[in-house]
Amino acid sequence: MANQDFGLAGALKIRPAAEGDATHLHTFCFPEKTSTQVSEELKADLESDGQTHRLVAESSGYPIGQITVTKDSGDPEVAQVGNLAVSGPFRQLGVADHLMAAAEVAAAENGAKTLEIELTATETNVIQRYKDWGFVEKPLVILQKMLDAEEQEEEVVEDTVETAEDENPVTESGGEQQELLNA
Repeated sequence: MANQDFGLAGALKIRPAAEGDATHLHTFCFPEKTSTQVSEELKADLESDGQTHRLVAESSGYPIGQITVTKDSGDPEVAQVGNLAVSGPFRQLGVADHLMAAAEVAAAENGAKTLEIELTATETNVIQRYKDWGFVEKPLVILQKMLDAEEQEEEVVEDTVETAEDENPVTESGGEQQELLNA
């Protein structure tokens, strides 16, 4: 039999997620999670009183991609996008582009004027993709304190109490935050 080319075409539909999507989302988008995890996360989003909207990309009746849009609890004009996932075979077909466009519409319909996403600096390919969609980096400093090492910290504090009394670790520059520290 000779090689034959077939012109296959399919329809892509973006719609709000439904509880029955959990099985297919697990199979196509989140195989690394358990079925129960996917079901519980979907159920929580659906019961979020409009705080989180999960949109699904459907092809031939099967959810093959999804994205969430969550209202910022501190600023009603800001929404976070997240959990963008597209099944491998559909990634080169622009499904993520359609999901992002639908997320923008959903956010705007719910009063958001800004979309945000938090990513780690090591996710360079993902960061570039979001920049392609019009996102820009904003300067942000994240400070972190590990709380699970209390015993180790207590030992360090005891060792440094005497030297800390003799030194002034606060410098004269630093702006508003420095003024708060000096107060």
